[in-house]
Amino acid sequence: MFLRKTLAPAAAGIVILAATFALAIPAPVAAQEVVQDEGAFYRAWHDASQAGDNAKAMAAANAYLEKYPTGQYADFLKKWLGTAQMTALDAAIKGKNMAEMIKVGREILASDPENLNVLYALAFNLRLNELMAQKFEHASDAREFSQKAVSLVEAGKTLAGVATFNKNVTLAWLYQALAIIEGSSGKPAEAVKLYEKSSGLAPDDVPIKGRNLLNVIALRQGSYAEVAKAYNALPEADRAAAEPKPEVKAAREALNTEADALIDAAASFVAFGKAKNLPAATVDRVNQMLETVYKGRFPEDTTLDGLKKILAGKGAPQA
Repeated sequence: MFLRKTLAPAAAGIVILAATFALAIPAPVAAQEVVQDEGAFYRAWHDASQAGDNAKAMAAANAYLEKYPTGQYADFLKKWLGTAQMTALDAAIKGKNMAEMIKVGREILASDPENLNVLYALAFNLRLNELMAQKFEHASDAREFSQKAVSLVEAGKTLAGVATFNKNVTLAWLYQALAIIEGSSGKPAEAVKLYEKSSGLAPDDVPIKGRNLLNVIALRQGSYAEVAKAYNALPEADRAAAEPKPEVKAAREALNTEADALIDAAASFVAFGKAKNLPAATVDRVNQMLETVYKGRFPEDTTLDGLKKILAGKGAPQA
């Protein structure tokens, strides 16, 4: 049930007319005018509703309830408005109109801020229609809705009407959305932590964990490319010196650290992909990159025995 905003009713003013001979005669309260005004607000809703203009009808209902929260039509319009808002939200979602979805969703949440079904619908559809397509126009909205939904689910709230509600999978989707947002904001370390949290909540869910692992690889590749560029920018003579300068040592350590992180991320995906029969083309492409980075990091391991042990340790099926 939606929570409704209650405003204190405005009190009708009493106009006092003073007679010239000090005889004060109070005028009657304009009750009839108040009723007529209330009727006009109601008719505005009725006319819009009859015309099939749902947006105008919702605006008129809100206007009535703001001015006459305890009026004779208030209870009826509250119920009507709740249904109309959910209908409008559903239409916006089906039409993939994210701006309208957010607008209507916020109107519902204004009176029912802990409506998990609405929060999840907003977060999930922004993730599906924008974040997954690398569109971040409404990233701040997606972050807000996802964080609020996470807080409610972690506190024990469940999705109403969902008999098969899975707390961990629900949280995994939400944390994935937050990870995508952090990654797009230039915060790879925070994004990786969120992806790992998401995967930990749904370790066997292929769509969730598979995407998480691929996205972590992309983040690790970006970081690796940056430190590799910095290392290669150093003079070749300094990099080849028997006793490297401190700045060369530091750059090399940074490069090795990022290489190790990339190897771990890629190996995790390859092992998971083989175990879950993910598309062979994707698994092979990642495996080729993995072997290239591993050979650069450990040139002495010509048989790749070390890499095979890493994959085995992550559960990759034996060839």
